[in-house]
Amino acid sequence: MQRLAFLLLILAVAACGESTSRDARRGQGPQQPKSPAAPDVDIELRRGREPRELVRIGVGGVVIGPEGGPLVWKMFPQPRRADDAWYFFRVFAPFTLQTREGDVVFRGRGAARADPTEQRMILEWARQVAVEAASGRGAAAYGLMLAWHQGGPTGICEDVVLYLTGEVVATACGWEREVRGRLDPEALSRVYGWFDRLMPFQTGDGEESPRPGQLQMRLVFAGRGTRAPTASSQAEIQSLAAAVFGELAARRRGSVSVPTAAGTPIAAPAPRFLLPPDAGVRPQGILLELPEKPPPAPSPPRPSSPAPSLPPSPTSSYSPSFLPPRSARRSASRSGS
Repeated sequence: MQRLAFLLLILAVAACGESTSRDARRGQGPQQPKSPAAPDVDIELRRGREPRELVRIGVGGVVIGPEGGPLVWKMFPQPRRADDAWYFFRVFAPFTLQTREGDVVFRGRGAARADPTEQRMILEWARQVAVEAASGRGAAAYGLMLAWHQGGPTGICEDVVLYLTGEVVATACGWEREVRGRLDPEALSRVYGWFDRLMPFQTGDGEESPRPGQLQMRLVFAGRGTRAPTASSQAEIQSLAAAVFGELAARRRGSVSVPTAAGTPIAAPAPRFLLPPDAGVRPQGILLELPEKPPPAPSPPRPSSPAPSLPPSPTSSYSPSFLPPRSARRSASRSGS
């Protein structure tokens, strides 16, 4: 009886070893229960006073909370933020940025080196994502920098809003849905210059009644500067807003002409202010594996843990100065990424 029990024990051990060997040959190892993990972190934003707020952003969601913990994992309230993150991480190389609005560590995997305008754009985007994650919903008014409206007595209503993130949204009467785009870095640099330099202002408040058949324009600009806007600067900002609406309207129609209020087609301006329509769109076949529900919150970081090493990059702050033209280099960088 003892001999039989000994033989059964040997067979059991051999079977266990064969299973382990088979798992090893398959490159799987012994099957262990998997626990969900937070998304890979590609942006770290620290802002505010002690205790500072820590925001970690990946293509799968956001980890947010006070620096030192506890941190909470949240999915994007706005699904398009995943596409934004994918675009930023794919195009731009790593950088660090320190400003009075917050400090950013960006771990991009692209080849294009972000200039000061693009770094600020990513910072403003991270701040907006943090606000949305904290509130649990989209913040339509947060970061709103410009609102332009054109209307008339014949049922015409055209609107454009511009955010600090560089995102523009156009709507109009009769459209089924809004049309979105993103400003080219050169145009965004101009807008940042206005925003930092000029005081808030509003034009076309509707006190004067338009003549029959005349369109009425209204512009609201939420600048944070100290200079009063001149008539020429107001006209320049209004002209940019109208041109951006024209570009977005042309994209919606899928044509190269934009009907005027009088119904006479005019040639649409060549794209001068917006990135190409497919700049931030993931190619078909590339899917973002987003979890169906948030995993448990990660443990707070240990104070003694060393900071992750990043390739050296210059630390810069906001710069309202205008940048030289870079369209050719940006297009080459994106086409090669």
